[in-house]
Amino acid sequence: MVHKRSLRILLPIFVLLISASCNLPSDADPVATQTTEVLATTADINLQSGDATEAPDATIPAETTRPPAEATEEALPTPTVAHQIQPSNPGSVKSFMLDGSSASLASERRANADNFGINLLERPFTTQVMDYQEYLDITRAELSMGPPWVYVTIFLEGPPPAGSEAAYGVEFDMDIDGHGDWLILADAPPDSVWTTDGVRACRDANADVGGPTAMIPDGPHASRDGYEECVFDSGYGIGPDEAWIRRDPGHADRIQIALLYSLIGNDGEFMWGTWSDESIKDPAWFDFNDHFTSIEAGSPASESSQYPLKAMASMDNTCRWAYGFIPTGSEPSVCYIPPTPTPVATPTPSPTPTPESLGSISGVVYEEPIKQGISGVTVMLGQGFCPSSGYRSTTTSNGNYSFNQLPAGTYCVTVDSLTLPPYTYKWKWVYPYVSTVPSPPFNAYQQIPIGPNEAKGSVNFGFQKNIG
Repeated sequence: MVHKRSLRILLPIFVLLISASCNLPSDADPVATQTTEVLATTADINLQSGDATEAPDATIPAETTRPPAEATEEALPTPTVAHQIQPSNPGSVKSFMLDGSSASLASERRANADNFGINLLERPFTTQVMDYQEYLDITRAELSMGPPWVYVTIFLEGPPPAGSEAAYGVEFDMDIDGHGDWLILADAPPDSVWTTDGVRACRDANADVGGPTAMIPDGPHASRDGYEECVFDSGYGIGPDEAWIRRDPGHADRIQIALLYSLIGNDGEFMWGTWSDESIKDPAWFDFNDHFTSIEAGSPASESSQYPLKAMASMDNTCRWAYGFIPTGSEPSVCYIPPTPTPVATPTPSPTPTPESLGSISGVVYEEPIKQGISGVTVMLGQGFCPSSGYRSTTTSNGNYSFNQLPAGTYCVTVDSLTLPPYTYKWKWVYPYVSTVPSPPFNAYQQIPIGPNEAKGSVNFGFQKNIG
């Protein structure tokens, strides 16, 4: 059977043949003349018959199934996804984590918070050259609920530039075993309007994300395929509205992702963490450190023998934090949790302390690394083991504070970090500070035992501005 497209190509040839036959001498080959007439007649019949030619049987695609790229002879307009529900604005924060910034080390083309061995990455730099990419440098992530949505906001050191090829994502570990179960990965959005364009929702149906040991490099394996089943892509798949992305309308340097809570089974307890990536961007390759050796991946630490970055560049991720439960610190990939201080026996105080038997606690609250005292900060004193407060409080003057006339016993000294003064960074107010003394961060209290007539000095607290 001759198809219309073929006839449109052959018809001009038929016309030329017919025209030429009119100029043939009377002794022209009768067979050739008859052949020309038959072809012309066949062409005329098929063109007049319209769509008489039947296409092969095909299954009618579902409403949210992406149509073939060339379904007809002439290009058809791309169908508009019929959205039924759209995200609004995130509500109150239910879970959050902080992430190290490389901004302060950008001029040195290095980072110091990367740990390839546990898949905790700090690599917002280009491969080899180590140019800093502030729009990939995550500093904080927040999760909030606004039924039926889960919202995740990713804070960056700078906004994605126009035409950026970056991708941003959130990973969910539903059974809290360190092996991710869901990944929402989306292209950088152009503006602050919610869109499903370039958004994928992928799951690990065969439980092989991360290989045999979660987060730890296991080496590549041909059968391992990470998040192999992408059930949603740009509005097509299991529904038109499963996952969205936009830039925060009030902050161009924040990316917001929204997903239907039902997508992850409305689970009340899970771990989550965020990603930025302008390099690999392949859900099937998670965890990335399973696909490269440390030599192949490179390192952002200038003192490392693997420096500079190579195959694993232009990316950043956070540790994971809990939603719906209090983590113990034993969960794979969980953010660092300070250990519980070891209880110290409380000395028995004198029943009726005299002025000569009373002690004191004093120290300085200062800013790192300049060692400058910070005025106006509230310091609280509690009796007994930390954390405790409510016994006394005072305010620093040039960073100095003291508590006097204290009976012998155990005390907890705590700095109220909410009273630390805000500061500006990149023309905006920034908060909070990061506690550096005592270590680890965010442990802004110290447990101090004092004896009769004992003066405990140098109970100091250091804070660093949270910009790098």
